[in-house]
Amino acid sequence: MSSQMDYKGIKERVEVRVRKEKRLSKFILLASNIGLYVMFLVIAWQMYLANGGTLPNWDSMVNLPGFVRSAGDPTTSALMMLSIGWAVAILLQTVGFIIDSPIGERSIRDRAMGREMRKEMTRLGMDELEEQEKRKGMMRLTDDGELEAVDDVSEVDVTPIKQNRKA
Repeated sequence: MSSQMDYKGIKERVEVRVRKEKRLSKFILLASNIGLYVMFLVIAWQMYLANGGTLPNWDSMVNLPGFVRSAGDPTTSALMMLSIGWAVAILLQTVGFIIDSPIGERSIRDRAMGREMRKEMTRLGMDELEEQEKRKGMMRLTDDGELEAVDDVSEVDVTPIKQNRKA
């Protein structure tokens, strides 16, 4: 057994543990937020309806030009705003949870890596070389149906393709 401590291994294990704990705490917060949302929504609507309130009409939710609609109950409108606002907050928290997940993190990391690779290739002038390599690899179909390499791009005869379109 070695007397040297593996600091790199310890650091990696700590990072993995921190990510797991962060994910767990975010999930618990999201679940408790959803639970509170459902609980308060049920309590608020139940109290409102028990005290003589009415459910919102679909007519009052649709606001089309040219249609006159009666003024709705302001308390119903307030409860609708509360319901929709909290639902949007839960949706945004869910999106944040997904972005912080390994799948979301991998996607962000892949996009960032691609951007940095393109910047570095542009800085080194490798993108021009790649374009020349593509041109070198041009092929054309000969009259007898075989592929042949094209040495000069100016030799390529561009002919429009006739398409049969049925109307």
